[in-house]
Amino acid sequence: MFGTGLGAMVGLLVVALLVVPVSFGVAARADAKARRLSGPPASDANEGRSVAVAEMTGRCDQWRQLATQAWLICGGASLVAVVVVGVLICVG
Repeated sequence: MFGTGLGAMVGLLVVALLVVPVSFGVAARADAKARRLSGPPASDANEGRSVAVAEMTGRCDQWRQLATQAWLICGGASLVAVVVVGVLICVG
């Protein structure tokens, strides 16, 4: 019984350590994309400008939302990894 719980903890640690870099990469990329989209728009003709600005704002908001979710997942997985390592140290 003790070995089964220990194996589950190690498995949880492995999963958490795989999720951390993946979510960090997604978060960094989405954050960079949101920053790039929120910059000043290229100077085009005024025709259709309000539609283009609305589309850019919508895409920027989507990238920001994705970045926020990925940062939260990254932080949560990091916290889980730290807690599991602490438990494994105490047990082992």
